[in-house]
Amino acid sequence: MIKSTLIEKLGYKTTDKVVILHIDDVGFSHASNLATFECLDFGVASCGSVIVPAPWFLETASICKRNPSYDIGVHITLTSEYDLYRWRALSSVDPKTGLLDSERSLWRTAEEAIGRINTQAAEVEMRTQVQMAIDNGIDVTHIDTHMGTVMAPKFLPSYLKIAREFKVPAFLPRVSRSDLEERGLGALADFYLKLLADMEKGGTPIIDNIITETMGDSPNKIEYYCKIFKEIKPGITHFLFHPAKMSIELNAIVPETAKWRDLDYQAFTGPKIKECAKELDLKIIGYREIREVIRSIN
Repeated sequence: MIKSTLIEKLGYKTTDKVVILHIDDVGFSHASNLATFECLDFGVASCGSVIVPAPWFLETASICKRNPSYDIGVHITLTSEYDLYRWRALSSVDPKTGLLDSERSLWRTAEEAIGRINTQAAEVEMRTQVQMAIDNGIDVTHIDTHMGTVMAPKFLPSYLKIAREFKVPAFLPRVSRSDLEERGLGALADFYLKLLADMEKGGTPIIDNIITETMGDSPNKIEYYCKIFKEIKPGITHFLFHPAKMSIELNAIVPETAKWRDLDYQAFTGPKIKECAKELDLKIIGYREIREVIRSIN
């Protein structure tokens, strides 16, 4: 029998709950690197993606070079959101590209980046980030998006093009018209839905579900995550979170979010979360498995 869906090509049944437990913002700080690799070593988190323009990228790359089994992708980044802790584009300092704000850093918001960055310059920057990760020893397993910026219609074709060039999966979630309307993107529904249909028809892997409700201070984050695990539906789910170890550095960079980032770290290095995933029979995978499916076909 021909295995036609991604979940079947990965060796699972369509009724299985396959989960990518994904760490975002790797490399944005030393605290995030410490937490990332402890979480991966603990064995519940499966993969993550690095912000290549960020100050601690080289530490991430050094760790990955020494330990090539880590499943790390590139968190394609066209924004630099923090007040006093900024990073710049890697590909150009030319103001005509629109990549940089008045501080010569990437824009603070997705809206500014979408409105100001030249489409071609954005594509060059995306490609530069992936190539730099490879050049520094990371076996790039996938690409995804920081702050959702490259999901904008003007950037999305380039994002998918970069994935094809490097033969890696691009994080691309399945969405419905109602999903888009709830996010204020109803006017773009026809564009996104047609694109998704065309991509899937052409063999591009589509993620069935995405869980993003992880950024906040829950009274008991371990119980909160176990509750979310229980609500996971059959198919492939991308569950993202942002662990970082509490430190003076982390508090200085992100005073508003340091606490919940540390709670993420604690949750994903504790036995309860591992027991919960096992009890619910979640099939945990990373993006390397999906990349190998893509490369075996193309």
